[in-house]
Amino acid sequence: MTNNFLFIDDSGSKDWETPYADDFVENPPIRDVQNLKFWRGNYFVLAGVHVSIETLASLNPKINKLKIEFFGTKHIEIKSVWLRNPQKRKKHYLDPYKISEDKLLNFTDKWYEIFEKNKKNVQLQAFILDKRFYKNPRQKFTPLQLLVQVLFDRIELHPSRKCTIVFDQMDSEIKSVKHRHGEILKISNKEIDLGSFQKKYSHDPPRFETSKNSNFLQLADTVAYNVYRQFVDYGDIWEDKNAKILKTYTFFDRITDNFYNQNGRIAGFGIVKVPSPNKVSWGRKTK
Repeated sequence: MTNNFLFIDDSGSKDWETPYADDFVENPPIRDVQNLKFWRGNYFVLAGVHVSIETLASLNPKINKLKIEFFGTKHIEIKSVWLRNPQKRKKHYLDPYKISEDKLLNFTDKWYEIFEKNKKNVQLQAFILDKRFYKNPRQKFTPLQLLVQVLFDRIELHPSRKCTIVFDQMDSEIKSVKHRHGEILKISNKEIDLGSFQKKYSHDPPRFETSKNSNFLQLADTVAYNVYRQFVDYGDIWEDKNAKILKTYTFFDRITDNFYNQNGRIAGFGIVKVPSPNKVSWGRKTK
């Protein structure tokens, strides 16, 4: 058994649902309310939370204690979409647990402090697929397959590459070897190779768990959603080599210092966009 874990969740559509043409690359739609549906459909994100077995053992009871403090139980699933959307917030948190908006806001602040207070021990990696560039092979592969290939390859460059990878359950059966679970397993086992530059992988065979039973998959959901929102809102600035300041989605800003980096640089290490036609060097807020 390895001493490191990588918990992975996704955000965005796994389907090729947006019409693609060269013009979407050369003259992309303006990022406004009118084109919001396009940009939401354009990005697919896989995001991971790296923790050691020691961090998992020490942090898990603290997260359970936080949940009990605010909701009276540790058996509650924290999802970013539920926290953000007023109707889902009411359905999943406010009404069932009889708490106020202010109390939930206070909990959300404490939830993000888990990242902020554990910058060294809770390290993040995120992988973003820009579907505009993949109109040709989209009948052969899926966004999930393409990004999983990149994820496995890049994990080989991470210090914790010998890890146990735990994906959020995507199929109805946890042990399913078909459908989306099967896509992941076949790439991990090298049964499907979409252009890997690694002869073999160091990680253990991926596992699948339900996020409602895993605090760390719930943290991964937080990361995936906020990275997704960052690119939906400000993906054009990420690509701009002349930009001096990267505008950030508010909650994405609170986790930036947790991303894996090389000499302070996050782009290409902690946050990997596929493809990345412009070499950018966005880094941590603090050095």
